Amino acid sequence: MVVKKLLIVCHICALLCVLGVGPSIRSGKAQEMVSAKVLSIEGQVEIQRQPTNQAQFQKIAFKIEDQLKAGDTIVTGKNGRLVLGLSDGSQAVIAPKTTVVIKDLSQSPRTLFNVIRGKTRVHIEKLGGQPNPYQVNTPTAVIAVRGTIFDVLVDGNETQVFLHEGQVAVTNLALPDQPVILSAGQATKILMQRPPNPPNSFKDGRNDGMFKPARNDGGPQDNRRVADSSGPDSGRNGSAPDGGARQRGNPSMDSPRPDSGRGGPQSGSSRPNANPSNSGKRP
Repeated sequence: MVVKKLLIVCHICALLCVLGVGPSIRSGKAQEMVSAKVLSIEGQVEIQRQPTNQAQFQKIAFKIEDQLKAGDTIVTGKNGRLVLGLSDGSQAVIAPKTTVVIKDLSQSPRTLFNVIRGKTRVHIEKLGGQPNPYQVNTPTAVIAVRGTIFDVLVDGNETQVFLHEGQVAVTNLALPDQPVILSAGQATKILMQRPPNPPNSFKDGRNDGMFKPARNDGGPQDNRRVADSSGPDSGRNGSAPDGGARQRGNPSMDSPRPDSGRGGPQSGSSRPNANPSNSGKRP
C-alpha cells in the first residue's frame, strides 16, 4: 500500500513538471527570499501593524534598515516621505499624504503593495538582465511589471499610471481581460467599472516634484532617524551624494527616482538620496 502511494506521488510530480508547474514552485521558493525594509525616513511617517491575535492595528516604533512585514501599513503625513527597499535591489518612494499596505512577497504573483491613496514611484530592478515580475494594486487597478520605473497616483476611485522606463500592463480590477500596455513616456487613467484609458504621452519630468526630498543641497544629512509613535525622533548624522542629470526613462530620485540598488552613483544620473533630512514630527 505504501509503495502504491509513493508511485502515485511520483506520477503527480512528473505531471506537474510536464505542465510547467515545477518551475513555478521553485520560483515561489525564490520569492520567499525577497524582503522589504526601510531605507530612509523624512518628516511625518507612521507604520501600523496588527499584533498577533489582536483585531486592531497599532503604531510601531521603527528605524532605518528595519524589516517590514506583510500587512504593515505605511502612512505619510503632509511632509512625510519613506523609501522602501527590497532585497533584490528594487525600491519604492512613498510620497507625502500616501497610504500603502505591504503585501506578502512570498506569494505568486508577487504583489509589492496596495496603494490605498496618494503617490508612489516604483523602480523594479531586473535580475541579471531578466524580467523580475511584480504587481502593484490600487482600489481600481492592477499594474503588472517586469523591470521598470513608474508612478502610481491614487485619488479615490481614480488611478493614474505614468511609465518612465520599461513596459507595464495595466488592467481594471473589475475588467481583468481588457489590459492596456504602456511604453516609456506613456500614461493611462483607470476609473471604476471602465477599462484603462488609451495610452497618452506626458512630458519628461512629470511628477518629479512629488517625490523630491525636502532637502536636496548635497550637505550632511541625518540618516538614522528613529521613528517612534510616542514622540520626536533622534539619530546620527551622515551624508549622501547628490546632483546629476536626469534623462527620459531614467528619472533620478533626487530629481527623483528610486535607487538602482547597486551601491553607488552612476554616470549620467545621481544616486538617490536614501538618507534624507529628517524634519517634522510624527503624525
